Amino acid sequence: MVSGTLKNLYWTSFSQAASLEAGLLAVGNGEGKIIVYDLSGVCSSRESGVGERLKSPCNVISAHSDAVYAMVATEGFCVSGTTGQISGRRWEDMKQGQVPPAWSFSLECDQANFGTPEVNSLAHDPQRGLLYAACGDWRTHVYDLETGKRTHTLEGHEDYVHKVVVGTGGSSNSPLVASGGEDGQVLVWDPRVGREPRHRLAPHTQPQLARPSQGRFVATLDLTGDWLVCGGGPRAGIFHLKSLALTTVLPPAAPTIHVTKFTRYAEGGDRGGIVVAGGSPFHPDSQRVSPQLTVCSMAGMVTAQLPASSPCIYTVNVTDKPFTMMTYGGTSTKLDVCFNLNYRDHTVSLVDE
Repeated sequence: MVSGTLKNLYWTSFSQAASLEAGLLAVGNGEGKIIVYDLSGVCSSRESGVGERLKSPCNVISAHSDAVYAMVATEGFCVSGTTGQISGRRWEDMKQGQVPPAWSFSLECDQANFGTPEVNSLAHDPQRGLLYAACGDWRTHVYDLETGKRTHTLEGHEDYVHKVVVGTGGSSNSPLVASGGEDGQVLVWDPRVGREPRHRLAPHTQPQLARPSQGRFVATLDLTGDWLVCGGGPRAGIFHLKSLALTTVLPPAAPTIHVTKFTRYAEGGDRGGIVVAGGSPFHPDSQRVSPQLTVCSMAGMVTAQLPASSPCIYTVNVTDKPFTMMTYGGTSTKLDVCFNLNYRDHTVSLVDE
């Protein structure tokens, strides 16, 4: 009993991936487990207007011996990353039982200098069948999912790479890959042209984003069209990639920003927003922290502030087809769920109760 209570106190959810085709949501935690939720009832009820809520986990998989720091969904697989390893499990197999990986490979790295690096972030390029892994050896490793072989690495960071994302560049629709690291840099590549970054950004050099007492690290970023959003602490900002100018400083001011994500409302066509989340700000008047997730417009206006069960939010997953669903979690045994990015609909347990 005591052991279970202590585990719950130190529970951390680091990553998520979802497949609406398979009707599943997967959450990776600090103990190497993947908690699986069945979304089939939610999917059918959203289409019919019944409004069914997410239920308790349908499966808990002991996936890795270390934390599941990163996850990404491909068409057929739930891909997870941990210290030194990346594994893929078929979505169709994950509803019950201890599902072994369909494939797995170890990182090829300089053990003498870095030991065994962790996989901090994963991104999938479905057009080219590539998997990008941002790692603790200062590099982003690129794998061909068809062969399982590493094709090349993206280099240029001078410390841990925290995040990697895949997007397209505006009207040209050219592919882009961006990464952010502990060194405070954001590097943007056109994967079709060489191995040198196309753009280099240093957000900490912007007075509005500077945080001398907290470091220059970039923990999170995202791409959409000609725009890039990134953050670390205490604020996040939007950059225009053609001019490399900082266009918007986003609220809230928080101890650390762990999540910045562009999203689009499925019901609203072109209307979109930006999710910003991280450590909870401290309110001197009430002498307490107020856990929340903030949704902003591109202009930096707050459109919603959603209560959070986790004092520190590490992972947010948003799906927008055929309906909008956002789930977010972190340092808590709870996962918060909302369906329109305006309010928290309900909360579910990550522990099979």
